[in-house]
Amino acid sequence: MVSDNDDPSGEFDRLARRYLDLWQSQLSGLAADPALTEQIVRLFGAANAQVASAIQAAQAGPNAADTASGRASGTAPPAAASGHGPDDLGELRKRMAALEARIAELEAKLGSS
Repeated sequence: MVSDNDDPSGEFDRLARRYLDLWQSQLSGLAADPALTEQIVRLFGAANAQVASAIQAAQAGPNAADTASGRASGTAPPAAASGHGPDDLGELRKRMAALEARIAELEAKLGSS
């Protein structure tokens, strides 16, 4: 018969139990702090409000968003802020390649004159 000391899976089980016990102890200690609990409640409340607002705007469509923002229908929306995520770098690379090609073309025309 294999004892727990010789069985590697037994050691993993003990470590996993200890890990979970430590986490439970930490979370219990955090939950006992009323100030921290209140901050977490406010954080989740704000996050829920933002998500609900985004869902409502998405379901209502673009005209409802214009009306809610006070903008008259048919007026141009404000320009998007820079920084649209990971596609920006790819777009920059494409534009740089196009500029390099145009410069090379202009240099070739100047060199052949």
